[in-house]
Amino acid sequence: MKNIFRVLTLAALMTAFGAAAVTPIFAQDDVAEKQALYKKYTDNYAGTVEQKQIAIDAAKEYVRKYGANAEDKEQVDYFQKALPTIEAAVRKAQEGAKFSGTVKRFDTSFPAGNYDETYASGKELLAKNPELLDVLIVLGSIGYDESLKTPSNTKYNADTINYAKMAIQKIESGTTSKNYGAFGIYTYGDYPRSEANKNDKFPAKDNALGNLNFKIAYLTYLNPATKKEAIPYFYKASKYDSSVKNLPLIYQAIGDSYFEDAKRLSKESEDLAKAAGDKDTDESKAKNALAKGYADRSIDAYARAYKLASTNQAVKKEYKDGLYKLLQELFKFRYNGKTDGLDTFVASVMSKPMPDPTTTVSPVVEATPVTTTSSSMSSVSNTTADSAPAASSSPAAKTSAAPAAGTAAKVNAPAKKLAPKKKGTR
Repeated sequence: MKNIFRVLTLAALMTAFGAAAVTPIFAQDDVAEKQALYKKYTDNYAGTVEQKQIAIDAAKEYVRKYGANAEDKEQVDYFQKALPTIEAAVRKAQEGAKFSGTVKRFDTSFPAGNYDETYASGKELLAKNPELLDVLIVLGSIGYDESLKTPSNTKYNADTINYAKMAIQKIESGTTSKNYGAFGIYTYGDYPRSEANKNDKFPAKDNALGNLNFKIAYLTYLNPATKKEAIPYFYKASKYDSSVKNLPLIYQAIGDSYFEDAKRLSKESEDLAKAAGDKDTDESKAKNALAKGYADRSIDAYARAYKLASTNQAVKKEYKDGLYKLLQELFKFRYNGKTDGLDTFVASVMSKPMPDPTTTVSPVVEATPVTTTSSSMSSVSNTTADSAPAASSSPAAKTSAAPAAGTAAKVNAPAKKLAPKKKGTR
């Protein structure tokens, strides 16, 4: 494998028993045949794999024919001691040749886009050596590129997610690599970036971890049944100094998840208040308080997406405008109709750590009635999906695309594909 595997070679085996040290004792009647078998052995035992096999066959033939002869005991004993060593060397050489052939299949299939063969050969390599981190990384990347095709190819999604998780586990447990991925996949980041940081290069290990987590998140988010499971991986992707760290869509996806819960809780609060005769109850207040807690988290995530989008000239204006409008509506819900302080919050948001999505959301307890317009999210919708760039957009616009949200309404409904890149680049 290019820059990864060294082709296995086997030095000529010198057995522990010097052939020349054994003086052949030949009976007069079989001397010619014995000498021929002995010479065939000595001419070939230290040669190539094919020659070693000739030597093995000659020695076995000698033992078979003359093993019972007392006068041949010394020579037979020598062959019987030497044969296991030579046979082991042949097996090792054959395994090495097979491994090298598998490496070649892997090396040639990936650049050619023959991913069935890449997975088949990759799995064989990992069965032989589970510590091949670079192979894991390649197998943990293919499904992402394929999912960006039109029409999307989801054939490799499950394998990609599984191998990406395995690669992350290996890296986090201490397994290292010079390149972190064959074919230079993660040596340097090459996602579209703003003019200010377009030449940035990233630590290979961090870049690999950021990208692997991102690809797990992306492919997991595409499936409506598992989209919630994607959020922790988006968050992890944001924690590494990598080529995906500043993609607005990471923070939009996290914000969408919080938004969805905030709107659901707000609706449940409204329904409870209406059922009580348009009066607040302890339960409706608790629902509203938790909805505002989720709104806080959503505002934080969307503010990061908007901040990053605003500083990237490649992101389309309508996408930025959609994010800002959504931030305004969330702010009104969270702060009872007010938007004072929104711009100040956005300006400073990147200087603060983002809350971990796996931690418990704290309710915001206020005395404001949940039945007021300012405390309802019924009319708030996520419009960023309508302005997000399509998967076929120019590379400059692709930094702001977002994952699919199935058949859901505009709440948490980003565009089908996020951060598409040209095939073969990571």
